[in-house]
Amino acid sequence: MRTSILDQFCAELCAVVMGSDASYEQVQATLDWVEGSNLFLVPLDDRQGWYRFHQLFQQVLQQRLQARISTEELATLHRRASAWYARQGLIQEAIEHALVAGDVSGVTNLVEAQFLWAFEQEQWAPLDRWLHLLPEDQIQGSPGLLVARAWILQAHGQLADFPRLLTAAELLLATTDSGVGVVGDPKSRLLHALIAILWSQFQYRTGQAQASLESARSALDWIPPGQEYVASYAKQWLAAYNQASGQEDVALVELQQALRDHSTHRNSTARLLFAQAWIYLAAGKLPQLEQTARHLLRLAQDADLALSHYWAHWWLGVVYYEWNDLDAAVYHCSVVIANQHLASFWAVQAAMGVLALAYQGQGLATRAQETARALLEWVQEQHNMRELVTAYAFQARLALLQDEVEEASQWLEMAGEQEVQGPMMFLEDPPITTAWMLLAQGDAPSVARGQALLTHLLQHVEAIHSTRKTINVLALQAWAYDLQGRMPEALAVLERALALARPGGFLRTFADLPPLVKVLQELRKRRKTHLTVDKKLDTYLQLILVAMSPPASQAVSKEKLLQQEGIEPLTERELHILRLLDKDLTNKEIARELVVTPGTVKVHTTNVYRKLSVNNRRAAVTLAKALGLLAAS
Repeated sequence: MRTSILDQFCAELCAVVMGSDASYEQVQATLDWVEGSNLFLVPLDDRQGWYRFHQLFQQVLQQRLQARISTEELATLHRRASAWYARQGLIQEAIEHALVAGDVSGVTNLVEAQFLWAFEQEQWAPLDRWLHLLPEDQIQGSPGLLVARAWILQAHGQLADFPRLLTAAELLLATTDSGVGVVGDPKSRLLHALIAILWSQFQYRTGQAQASLESARSALDWIPPGQEYVASYAKQWLAAYNQASGQEDVALVELQQALRDHSTHRNSTARLLFAQAWIYLAAGKLPQLEQTARHLLRLAQDADLALSHYWAHWWLGVVYYEWNDLDAAVYHCSVVIANQHLASFWAVQAAMGVLALAYQGQGLATRAQETARALLEWVQEQHNMRELVTAYAFQARLALLQDEVEEASQWLEMAGEQEVQGPMMFLEDPPITTAWMLLAQGDAPSVARGQALLTHLLQHVEAIHSTRKTINVLALQAWAYDLQGRMPEALAVLERALALARPGGFLRTFADLPPLVKVLQELRKRRKTHLTVDKKLDTYLQLILVAMSPPASQAVSKEKLLQQEGIEPLTERELHILRLLDKDLTNKEIARELVVTPGTVKVHTTNVYRKLSVNNRRAAVTLAKALGLLAAS
């Protein structure tokens, strides 16, 4: 009767809940007898040795239990179940039973104890679920839980509450420190370090570079011995500051040294590779970015680091998009979107943008529009007003690629005028798209305004040492000079852009600006006239012009893409099951369709998930459509 408090159970858990009244052997024998007699017990297919009661039978048992024991005795049963689940690492179940027992402080301690594990393993999604189970006053009274909430909010792309949460955590921690003394308390020191790291991240993203540097240094001062992963997190923002202040070489040297120092710690290595990838992206070093992202992807898969895993896919999507390998870009971005429940908001947002651009590059204008619309709807669902502006600007960018200048103007009007500031880390920058729109309008006043904005943008991107964004701004400037009839200046600016872009192999930055064809062709003509010989540059110019041509000749076979990405081919049976999953059939319905057992269906679906690197049917179907394994809806 006492085991009726459990929705699912095994012999060991039942014995713990029953206490001294029954041994493990007695419980197991009883379960075996009940199962063999087919009495009110349902074995769980996916967990051998686990069962549940028939629902009505469980309700009857619970009613009798409540009538026979006191509220305190019932709470004791739930506390026993909670403690057992916590020992097994089943935190969700442990929290639920502790809350039923009324042990709110125990739940708070349990979630606090799990935060560092979740932080180091990048498991923000389960931590988010656990926090939602806690009373709000418990969160507000715990510096550790406030820090946990801040970390989760940044994964959701929500920065508005960051300062309030971190300040509240600091005040609570200061009160605790004054009572016990902080110097020798590793837990307090670690919380101080985590707060400083999150401040550094927030400050960097909001354009406060010097403050970000000071916070990162403070974090390193606070970190107690043995916390390698937390130290690697602080070093990420130190490296970001060094890159943005023109010390890219220093940033990379320090990261390489840290990688050697942390070579035996996988999670720390992943975080340092994460930092290195951002440096290479800003520097426009796409070959190095590809290599680093591949390394990070393998490591993140092995260590089950969800955030790093999907960031690595996005970086590869960016690289392949720029290299005009559009099928590969579609694949990597689709992986991120299919797993958006595990990925960072920023990665999903950026992946949707690159995916829309890749479809546009393939000549699939309707799919590009659908993807951009999905991006807008997704940001709206997140209630993220700050990033909604960016989503509006991206709609304008796509409209410009489709020669819909008036529509682009309307989207940018909705976005409003945006300041030129911050690190410009991601795909879309509203001021750059605004300059593009002004040039596309074509009249002299608009072009003059666009040119003025580009001059301001160039000063900014050079000040933050973002080669990637500098290439983008220079390409637009070349177009602006051409519109103004100033071909010598257009050629000079374009040559500068090409000199920065060629080592990284940038193609789409230029190919996405068809009006540049005139300037590119003029450059080739003058080089031939002056007998200027630079075979590498000539080849590079030809690649850009080819990327501007119709996409039909650039298609890559599905088999080649699967081979390139190391995706194990699906069997005919697995493909059949994928098609049935797309019809929203349950495992039992699929089993009837294929005349096999539900267990066999589960084996096949597990293999499909493994091969596609997903963990649910919706993600599998989404990714299979992107790969062409299933017909798109």
